[in-house]
Amino acid sequence: MSSLKSITRLKALLKILKTFLRKDQVLEDLSDLVLYETDATSLFKSRPGLVLIPESTQEVSKIITAINEVNHQDFLDQSKINFTARGAGTGLSGGAIGGIHTVIISLAKMNRLLEFNPINRTALIEPGLINSELTKLVQAQSCHGLHFAPDPSSQDACTIGGNIAENAGGIHCFKHGVTADQVLGLELVLPNGQIQEIGAIKDGVKHCLIDFSRLFTGTEGTFGIATKALVRLSPVPESFLTMQVCFSSIDDSARAVSEIISRGFKPTAIEMIDEGAIKAVTQAYELGLVPDTKAVLLIELDGDNDEILLEAEQIKILINNPSLGFNPIQYEETQDPERRKFLWKVRKGTVSAFGKLAPFWYLYDVVVPRSKIPEAVRFISEVSEKYYLRLASVMHAADGNLHPNFLYDPEKDPTVVTRIHKASKEILKFCIEIGGALSGEHGIGVEKQDHMPYLFSPADMETMLKVRKIFDPEMISNPNKIFPLRICKE
Repeated sequence: MSSLKSITRLKALLKILKTFLRKDQVLEDLSDLVLYETDATSLFKSRPGLVLIPESTQEVSKIITAINEVNHQDFLDQSKINFTARGAGTGLSGGAIGGIHTVIISLAKMNRLLEFNPINRTALIEPGLINSELTKLVQAQSCHGLHFAPDPSSQDACTIGGNIAENAGGIHCFKHGVTADQVLGLELVLPNGQIQEIGAIKDGVKHCLIDFSRLFTGTEGTFGIATKALVRLSPVPESFLTMQVCFSSIDDSARAVSEIISRGFKPTAIEMIDEGAIKAVTQAYELGLVPDTKAVLLIELDGDNDEILLEAEQIKILINNPSLGFNPIQYEETQDPERRKFLWKVRKGTVSAFGKLAPFWYLYDVVVPRSKIPEAVRFISEVSEKYYLRLASVMHAADGNLHPNFLYDPEKDPTVVTRIHKASKEILKFCIEIGGALSGEHGIGVEKQDHMPYLFSPADMETMLKVRKIFDPEMISNPNKIFPLRICKE
């Protein structure tokens, strides 16, 4: 099939689109399209055929209706035009990219807070609203002290629509929940162009026993496009306490995490930073860590002040218990907001620090049972050494979500990308073998679609596709993602 035939079909689509979209809502020049060929990881690139920027649910519906109309016209080529929703492009699995037959539907202009109900603690929003902006907007309108709980590291850039697509988590999700826990209802444009409401989109009350909004969350845009969301807001905790604990061994820090959780403590966050990340961030910032630090735990508690003070004291005693052999070499706790920011810099300053050491970094996303963190951390280190990779890991350790980072420069090391892919494959396979999962929060996208058989049988994947086809029988909504291409085509 020649690309010329595909362009002919796109031209037929363009003719329809230009009857209801302005010129600035239709991007077809190469200089524009190249900006949409990748997401926040540069290892996966594919240039779309067209980019559209709707400003309302009705325009999204018209776009998808037009795609279906053109797809059902008689052209010489049999390939269908498909579509992929895109927010801020901060994804890390190649989920929001497409090929020559793909129309990228950018939701960046659909970014309003439509309704805020402080009594019901809900907000009706459009999908292009930036994650952190929602909290700023509701706090500017009310003295009720509410916030949107999910806080992915990219929260100042990522959109809530993207959070819904990937079921994003974040540093504080262990206690407060991931995106799916906050979504009450959705307005969708289905792959046939129909507008559909699911869940409690109207009044916060669910009128159906099946929670379709929770089913939709995390499907990576393969069931259609969310154009509105009713999300739950949470009270800002009364108080907080941040603990920073340094260790001379990452194995000791990993064992400490498992022990803290097994004893029944419920911190809002437990983050772990390995030696590679510590070296990077301490070269960029003066953080006052003792010289022998090989791992750092950041433990944060929130809630009633008396309760968190008691819990902090109990965790401190546990960590320092000589019979457990965690051997912390530095400890600090604070309730001062400015000191809290300083203690968190060892974690939140890592990305900017990586940029000073290498022009590229690849952030991986794997999950293991908490009890297996020490074993997984050791294996990741061994594989990195095997492939001569520069490793710098950060981890949402409370829920076993590990993020190995590989810092690299392909100009200085031409084979490094190949080695990264080999290492990543071995790491993922090992994590599955010890009881883990394929992804904690970044999704499958194109990055891990070939690794789905590590965890799921062909029958499992066929069942998943049957569910998907209920929403998208034509398979035009973000196709060729999640499942291996062979399975998708079958």
